[in-house]
Order: sequence, then structure tokens, then C-alpha cells
Amino acid sequence: MTPSESSKIIRGVLCRGLSHEQTEQILKAMVPVKAETGRVVFKEGERPQGLMVLVEGTVEVFKDGSNEVLATIAAPTVLGEISLLTEGPHTASVRAKTACDFGLLTITQFHRLLREESLAAYKVIAILAEVLARRLHRMDEKFVEVSRRGASSHVEELSAFKQKLFTEWSL
Repeated sequence: MTPSESSKIIRGVLCRGLSHEQTEQILKAMVPVKAETGRVVFKEGERPQGLMVLVEGTVEVFKDGSNEVLATIAAPTVLGEISLLTEGPHTASVRAKTACDFGLLTITQFHRLLREESLAAYKVIAILAEVLARRLHRMDEKFVEVSRRGASSHVEELSAFKQKLFTEWSL
């Protein structure tokens, strides 16, 4: 994939609503990363490098210690957004299912943009909030689906989990 093709995809995924100048700020702060099939892009529990924009390819999300794939995600999308926003370790591991191209917005560059009070960085946060909201909505729909068809013991467990999820959230 050419750099201009990659930039076009990043613009559509991460830079929606940004001016040309703001988009250029983000693109200049990013570095290209490639991953061959089977390579672990990042591991659960590791300190994050930054936000990964999957430009081309497909990845699998999994929890360490389990061979169960939680999700298979195709480009274009963002990965590592939770770690970028919380500055905490990765909450899951990601492995390249196919050869992948990424754009990496490093934590260092992201924090530089924030220190400079770059409007582009704040708009990226808004875009990531939208991504997280959509993912949470899908998780909620899946929760409802599983709770409706599950055995009564699973329904009780899921209901207790849902209640805990909404009562123990803190900002």
C-alpha cells in the first residue's frame, strides 16, 4: 500500500471532521508499521506504544492464556484506543490474521499534540469516544441476546454483571 493510499484511509477513520491542516498534524505524527501473518501486534498487560490505525489486513483480538478469539476485525479501524485514553496497559492482545499495515500515533506524539493544545488531538479524542460508544452499544446488544437465550443461572449471572457494570463505572 502506498503512503498516499494509507493516508487516505487514516483520514477516513481517524480524521473525520478535521480540517486539512489538523489532518496533516495527525498524519505527520504517525509512523507506518507492518505486521506479518501471525505476529502479535500488542499483548494484554503491556504498556501501549500508542493508537494503531489498521489500514490494511485483518487482526484477531484475544485474551492471554486463551486460544479463544474474542473478535476478528478487518481494516479500516482503530486499535489500542482504551490504552491511549487511560494510559493503562492493553486490555487484550491483538494478532495479525493476515499481513497488516498500520499507522501508529505514538503516545509521545499524542501527548505532544495535547501539550500544544492542538485542536486535532481533541477531535481525535472525540472520534475515539464515538468508536468506544459504538463498541459498547454492540456489547450491550450481545449481552441482551445472550441473556434472553441463556439458562436461568446464566441470566442471573449476566444480570448481576450488567448491574455491576453500570453501578461501578467511575470516571
